[in-house]
Amino acid sequence: MTKALASVEIDSGSTGRDGGTGVGGTGAVGRIVAALGERLGTDRYEVWFGGSVTISVEPGVAGAAVVCLDVATAFSADWLRRAFGADVEAVARKVCGQATVVWRAGAVGAQPAAAVAQVGPAPARQAARALAVQPSRSGEARAVRGAVVGPPAERESGAAVARRPQAALEAFVVGPSNRMAFAAVELGAVRPGEMSPLVLHGPTGVGKSHLLEGVCRRFRERHAGATTLLLSAEQFTTSFLQSLHGSGLPGFRRACRQADLLAIDDLQFFVGKRATLMELQQTVDSLHRQGRQLVFASDRDLSSLDGLGADLVTRLRGGMTARIEPPDYDVRRGIVAAVATQRGFGLPEDVIHYVATHMTRHARELIGAINRLEATSHMLGLPVSLGMAEEALADLVRSSGRSVRLADIERAVCSAFGLEAGSLQSARRARTVNHPRMLAMYLARRHTSSALAEIGSYFGRRSHSTVISAQKTVDGWVTKRSRIVLADATWDVEEAIRRVEDVLRAG
Repeated sequence: MTKALASVEIDSGSTGRDGGTGVGGTGAVGRIVAALGERLGTDRYEVWFGGSVTISVEPGVAGAAVVCLDVATAFSADWLRRAFGADVEAVARKVCGQATVVWRAGAVGAQPAAAVAQVGPAPARQAARALAVQPSRSGEARAVRGAVVGPPAERESGAAVARRPQAALEAFVVGPSNRMAFAAVELGAVRPGEMSPLVLHGPTGVGKSHLLEGVCRRFRERHAGATTLLLSAEQFTTSFLQSLHGSGLPGFRRACRQADLLAIDDLQFFVGKRATLMELQQTVDSLHRQGRQLVFASDRDLSSLDGLGADLVTRLRGGMTARIEPPDYDVRRGIVAAVATQRGFGLPEDVIHYVATHMTRHARELIGAINRLEATSHMLGLPVSLGMAEEALADLVRSSGRSVRLADIERAVCSAFGLEAGSLQSARRARTVNHPRMLAMYLARRHTSSALAEIGSYFGRRSHSTVISAQKTVDGWVTKRSRIVLADATWDVEEAIRRVEDVLRAG
């Protein structure tokens, strides 16, 4: 295993030794941080000068100030100095007059370099998701991602800060909807490179990010000294562009291409970003040649990601793809029970059943329901009962069970297969339109309470018998696992149905 180099830790502010803390701190350090944030832009400052960089001002000779920047690793210090040294020196002179800037690596004042993200406004959270390294038990660097859940005041005062650990595979609730993806991730962690690249895809809230964090954690447990790097596609893009503009491209490439496992979330974010896609493709090629493990997650399958380019899609198809379905009842029940047990929050069996039955879209919805129940129980000072759950979750249940309209079905089918709006209501009988229209009628029967005549009238003023015929035809396709023409492409019928239902769930 080789040692992976990665970038800087991020947080929502830097702490100085003269009492100035964060962008809004006081004293010389506070003014330096504020000026640097203004010069670089708040988001850019947060990404590259977060909690891994401790700024202090010390007295120098002849009254000159010494501005010290303590960084956790030599690589990070050198990278930041080359990328932002001129900016820091200009700010130091502006604030302190005569000043010398000193970059120090591995100093006592530097914070441990772990990627952290403050729970706060959306821009801060987005800026806080970036490259980082943290020493592993073996002394080598490993890239990780976590989250600071304490308020900024706790960090400023030096108080202990709780960080959300990476999710573990042991905590993942396995069922028919996700068993294949889970098995593939386990194999990727145990036998790296054999199933690489591994692409997990499915709608939001089905556990893709959990599996990415879990495979990184399991990988480090199984391979002593191994390095893992977990990024979102947005982090990869932002870090690449900033390193490109700041002459830090060699360091960025070392960080990504020397990792033993590289995991990237939100693959769909890369669509249409030509320069970043070229860099990603070269990174995939480099790691594949070295026999390293790559894991990606996407909200849709590869056939729906045309903007990635044929070359990259071909490389991704050469590994393993696994779909994660929305959680079925057993998985939902398992999630509710597991989260409640983990928190030490007792839920009766009938309440667990109620939540798993009525909150059906995704895992985040289930956790939101548990949060509501826990807060209600605390507020009333009473244990949770079925009656309390029904009253406390009434609005969430109504939202989860929102009605699907015929217009929603039409929009989802057109969006899924690239059809022009209104084409399903036209009189056209070409197969490229007729098959999607029959599929829309089938899904309308499945997801709405509309009458046959209403469905037929909506989709081109057709009779109720046409709707019945369409439903029987699609049922036959499903039974025979047929491949059908939809728009200008041929689809497996079950995959086509799942694709439309994913669009419906996303709203």
